[in-house]
Amino acid sequence: MAIKRRTAFVVGVAGTALVAGTAVVQAAYTDNMYPTNNYSPTCRDGGQGDTFCQTDNKTLTVYREGSLTSAEKSAISRAVKDYYGPTDLAVKIESRGVYAGGSETDIIYKAKTLARGKIGIAWCDDAVSSRKCDQHHIAFNKNNDGIGPINKSDACHETGHAVGLTHGPEASPAKGLYDDRLGCMSYNDVYGLGANNKENINATY
Repeated sequence: MAIKRRTAFVVGVAGTALVAGTAVVQAAYTDNMYPTNNYSPTCRDGGQGDTFCQTDNKTLTVYREGSLTSAEKSAISRAVKDYYGPTDLAVKIESRGVYAGGSETDIIYKAKTLARGKIGIAWCDDAVSSRKCDQHHIAFNKNNDGIGPINKSDACHETGHAVGLTHGPEASPAKGLYDDRLGCMSYNDVYGLGANNKENINATY
């Protein structure tokens, strides 16, 4: 779930440092890719917001249902392309969703009525192993409750869960909910995936 408190524009910190003309690889700030030492439930089919896992391959297909407004669909497509496109994931926005069978759409986005104050939730709908999920669903709150329409930061946050990224307290070592070094996985309204998330995605996929 993403909670808006303030807006932050995060410029990704480079994952390498130049020392005497030689690239030195820096370790990730924290491991926030499921499973971690602080978040490791067995991947399973769940209800709304029950649990999330890793997606099952590096080709990331996404579908935006008709329950979303055109502005919400645009925010989702821009976030997925702008933030996840530059990672090792191969992002594809589909014109229709596949909900069953061997080639299910990886992420299905929709609008639903959620608990007050929640912007969005993500959950696994079709677990295929103890850590991999064939299809995640992401629901954004249909009744915005004064928090406003979803934006690229919200879409980035929930998409992060669908590829396995956790909040700060579930990372290892644990970090704060509002730690902006976790990019859009922070509870702040951060625009950008951030170097740590990108590094963890690329190491996984």
